[in-house]
Amino acid sequence: MTDTDSPGLTAASRPAAVAAPEPAAMPVEGLGYSEAAAELDRIIAELDRGVIDVDVLEVRLRRAVEIVEELDRRIRGARERVNAILPRLESAGRGEADIDGPATV
Repeated sequence: MTDTDSPGLTAASRPAAVAAPEPAAMPVEGLGYSEAAAELDRIIAELDRGVIDVDVLEVRLRRAVEIVEELDRRIRGARERVNAILPRLESAGRGEADIDGPATV
């Protein structure tokens, strides 16, 4: 029995399946932070809609994990750089000379 043979079920009334994954998504490392976060938001929204092919689901979940790991790496790196700068900024605020020379911001 086909969809057209089923009473009340037409191609237009079926939930649309999610399109196949993009074959050549840009590496996460090549995306800006905002771009990666926006892509993650799109993936989450797509998953929230609920109608997704299992093969596409796996690809989306793998991509989401890649994005989360990359964003986490960037946040940790930024935190480390900020923590390295803070003592210099604090000493500059107190008028103390930095051991590497005059305090500059």
